[in-house]
Amino acid sequence: MNHAHITELFDIIADGGLETNDIAAMSAEVIKAHADAQTYLANDPASQYKEEFALPVWEWVLLEQLEDGLIFKASQADQLYKQIEDAFGEGELELSADALTALTTAGAINRIQNELAPAYTLINFSKSVSSEMQILLVRSNKLERFMVLCQALGLAATLSCANH
Repeated sequence: MNHAHITELFDIIADGGLETNDIAAMSAEVIKAHADAQTYLANDPASQYKEEFALPVWEWVLLEQLEDGLIFKASQADQLYKQIEDAFGEGELELSADALTALTTAGAINRIQNELAPAYTLINFSKSVSSEMQILLVRSNKLERFMVLCQALGLAATLSCANH
């Protein structure tokens, strides 16, 4: 596990929204979980990690670090968009979540991607332990490096839309 790769991954995901010391602390948690998963879990009784999850402990910890506005999780596209809209702030995006309800999931994700393009690309990130979508917004100009980091770390990351 490369500490620099984890730190750079968090930096790309946070997109300037976190201080350097916060990113360092998040990275340190992931590194600790990778170094000794059993000890990490023993020292974190609040963790909801379950052995039947198809994720290693360090990846679970990485996902936990992304909570609170860095990763978006929802079972429906309109709910996902509402979270993204909240992250941007009122009035920053033009698309209405209501406009997505009549569309298929793929169609709605396409509309969301079109709303955020060209600045951001929607990424399906990691393996979800539920039926919810797990989406990250990655600056399009940092997408190539983000994908390289994910591959180096063994993290599942795919474009949410085939045409982007």
